[in-house]
Amino acid sequence: MTTWAYAEQILYVDLGRRTARVEPTPTALKRGYIGGVGFVASLLAEAPSARIVLATGPLSDAMAGRLAMGAVVDGRMVFSSMGGRMAAALKGAGYDAVVIDGRLEHPGVLVLEPEGVRILDGGHLWGLEVPDVARQLYLETGPYWATMVLGPAADHHVPFATMVHEGHFAGGSGVAAALGRTRIKAVMVRDTLLIPSRCTGCDLACPAKLSPNAGRAGDLGLDAPTAERLAALADALIQAGMLPEPIELLTEIAYRRGVGALFSDGEEAALRRLGPEAARFLPLLPPRKRRGGIGIADLLGTCQRVWRERPGEILRSALAATKGLLADAS
Repeated sequence: MTTWAYAEQILYVDLGRRTARVEPTPTALKRGYIGGVGFVASLLAEAPSARIVLATGPLSDAMAGRLAMGAVVDGRMVFSSMGGRMAAALKGAGYDAVVIDGRLEHPGVLVLEPEGVRILDGGHLWGLEVPDVARQLYLETGPYWATMVLGPAADHHVPFATMVHEGHFAGGSGVAAALGRTRIKAVMVRDTLLIPSRCTGCDLACPAKLSPNAGRAGDLGLDAPTAERLAALADALIQAGMLPEPIELLTEIAYRRGVGALFSDGEEAALRRLGPEAARFLPLLPPRKRRGGIGIADLLGTCQRVWRERPGEILRSALAATKGLLADAS
């Protein structure tokens, strides 16, 4: 049977002041919001200004984990989530959630451990692509970390930037761009549980979700479906003689230079810049990325597939946990 459990601590990090504090996870938060994206939404709602939240769910360390994340962008909440071992590592470090406020004066790497928080210099990593950052951090810090990396797209505040963790991607909704604005280049969590790089405790094979441009987009920290659609639009405009041939379009989008700079703020902004004539090519493009809504798996901190294939096991664990919470409240 899976274990329904909380780390019972929330970590608050103020980047501007370079301070951190830990507070107990309130029982009311657990009873009212369960975990995962529920915690993210509640903690974002408390924020007087921009804030980023990472949160685990009650099942994040028992089976295929999912890290929920969110930010306030242009006055509205945006959400994303990521598979892999980040959620389990975060809970293993002792935190149900991490709340990030403020902004660093210089680029840095946020390091989270059971003993507390450190910020490493990240100036030499700024502007580097994802594989280069991951490789350099491995050389500098060793193997015992779950690491979430931003590429040049987030460094340059591309709104459909993503965060990358061992082949898992998240943040095309705007969360990664928000994290890039804080000048964080990577988040590293001490992997005290020595979790395999595959999703925690999961023996299910995930289907491939790659598009033709996914590999290059991932290296740059770009959302692959969005990048693929923009690349198709750019190609149509080039073939029609409306744009010059770029050197390497996705690179130029991520670094906001050359032809790619026209597309760095997304499709709607590109069409405004290019004029109404460009809109006639829209029917030729790949379909827009479909973003699913928030589901029970996002609250539990486990992947959708595990929830679909093992609902009885999860519901039994939830029932036991509910009885425990009710007993605590009485």
